Amino acid sequence: MFFAISIVAFIFFLYYKFLVINTGAKSKKRDKIIGSMKDPDHWRHRNNIIAFISLFWAFISQVAFIYLKFFSNARLISIIYLFVYSALIVLSVSLFIKKNNVTRSK
Repeated sequence: MFFAISIVAFIFFLYYKFLVINTGAKSKKRDKIIGSMKDPDHWRHRNNIIAFISLFWAFISQVAFIYLKFFSNARLISIIYLFVYSALIVLSVSLFIKKNNVTRSK
């Protein structure tokens, strides 16, 4: 499960990072992606931060997978740990989005 979470988080990292790269000032795809957006710089900054949050969780999930696979004697872990771990991931992203919206409205 931790390995799957790390793969999904890394895919999210790649997605958001490609969005940031493809909307750079020198990119040919910038106009197609941004279109008539009101504040593309803020949008790029937010996507960059979400990309690094995803990379953080991919790394943590990979470390947890390696630890549980090779260094832990217990073969099964409680499903509660997986739910708590998934809730932490969702909570970290939602807190960033909420904080970002509050700062944006001021």
